[in-house]
Amino acid sequence: MDLKGSTRSGLSLSTRKVDRFNLALVNHISPHLQAVQLEHAVVKFTGDGWLVMSDDQEDAARLCCLAMIMSRSFQQDMYNETGISMENIPTMRLAVCWGRDIPVTLHTGQRDFVGNSVRHAVRACQFCQDNEVLVDDAVRTWVAHDFVTRKLDIEERIASNPEAKTEEEMALHVLEELRPEAAVDPDAPVYFINTLAVIGRAVEAERLASKISDQLIRASGVPGDQSGLLSRWNALLASNLDYDTAREVLTSLRLSGLQPDVNTYNALIEKGTDARSQSKWLEQMIHEGIQPNATTFNALVRSAKDDSTVERRMNRMQAMSVAPDQGTLSAAIDKASSYETAKRWLARMELAGVAPDAHAYDLLVHKSETFEQAKELMERMMSEKLQPVETTFIELFSKDLSGIGADDLLRWYLGLPYHPTHPVKRAIANYRRANRLPDALRLALDYPHTDTALKTIRQHPNEALAYFRSVVEADPKHANGTYALGMALLEVGEPAEAEQWLRRAYELAAPGTRKDELARYISLLGSVLSATA
Repeated sequence: MDLKGSTRSGLSLSTRKVDRFNLALVNHISPHLQAVQLEHAVVKFTGDGWLVMSDDQEDAARLCCLAMIMSRSFQQDMYNETGISMENIPTMRLAVCWGRDIPVTLHTGQRDFVGNSVRHAVRACQFCQDNEVLVDDAVRTWVAHDFVTRKLDIEERIASNPEAKTEEEMALHVLEELRPEAAVDPDAPVYFINTLAVIGRAVEAERLASKISDQLIRASGVPGDQSGLLSRWNALLASNLDYDTAREVLTSLRLSGLQPDVNTYNALIEKGTDARSQSKWLEQMIHEGIQPNATTFNALVRSAKDDSTVERRMNRMQAMSVAPDQGTLSAAIDKASSYETAKRWLARMELAGVAPDAHAYDLLVHKSETFEQAKELMERMMSEKLQPVETTFIELFSKDLSGIGADDLLRWYLGLPYHPTHPVKRAIANYRRANRLPDALRLALDYPHTDTALKTIRQHPNEALAYFRSVVEADPKHANGTYALGMALLEVGEPAEAEQWLRRAYELAAPGTRKDELARYISLLGSVLSATA
């Protein structure tokens, strides 16, 4: 799954909006993975999209459902989440492909796959139109009974995109929709309901839920082992049904002769429309002798409106001897009205034996009020072998940086095993807005190619040129200084002098991404200078 034209879209946004978009983007896919029961898949965020991988053939339909959901809902969901106008939210390109892969375990303990599937999917995405889903021959064969597909005229797409990489012939098909007969089959998987609901076919989703419910009632009357029936009812209840439909499903469950369990009531509490309805289900399950669990109270905490409500619900959880889990901790931190309240919940959960996971630390960093508080949390997090993600560093560098200079910030950050570029852009913008131009230029010295550094140069050309010249005068072989001076000269409209410094920077650069980037700049400048000669 890839965002089309994400760089172009990003350049049209302010720094604040870009950060808001990126933070929302990282978390966007998680609920959709749950909706199609792909929590077990290997998921990698690529910066402008996701790779979702599985070696289970049964997941082909789930992946197709996920692609349909993302293609139909992504732009609207991101608009709702960020408030960024729809025209500034990129469309998607999606492809589901199969190839020969080998499962591996990385040194971090994470699962991954090495092989051809990703390459096939990336190549297929080149030929997608806006929000279109393509599948290859193998996937189409696996899902043909449940999805409507249309063969793609690949030659036509190649003609319209001659720069696309095509090392081998590809047969691709457009994934159009769920087949009507699949959407009403009582044996259909529950995640079909979720897919129909999310893509705007709510009436069909309710109709399918009703048919599955009828089928489960009939199955309850068949002699034999019925141990799995209640779990199927609970999965139906937990699907993307509205509250009223879920209550009807509960009535049908009772008519089938089964008794609800804790998972049944947890699903209803999750769907409760207000505190009163949620409390009603909690009291009902207790009345029936069903012991609530951590999932029950996690849902109640997530829906709490203020700190006092969280406190009451957590106290009741303790009184009923329900052990909290990491979901409880994250829910409490997320609902906390202040950093001090969040820290209090952290201390209480740790006393109960619940250690924070990476998600809980991310929430704490977000709640923290100062750079020092956030930095301390991240250092503690890394000491516990938990790796912060890029957005956590962005959150850190969004704090007030008045207590730390750029040199100390870089020394700490570059000393970490993982130090992506985008958070530094946030720090440059933060320093600039705080009228701390020397600190902003110090970071721009090491990251002169970034859009935030270039914006700083445009706004303060004299100061930027003077600073970068002073660096190379002190050390003519300063790799960052020569690069930064070349980029600054290019930005202020001095291409001939810029080319000289960029060539010097190229000579000083070690093989790798920077050297390749400099080669492209120099080539482009050569063409421009030749044309104007």
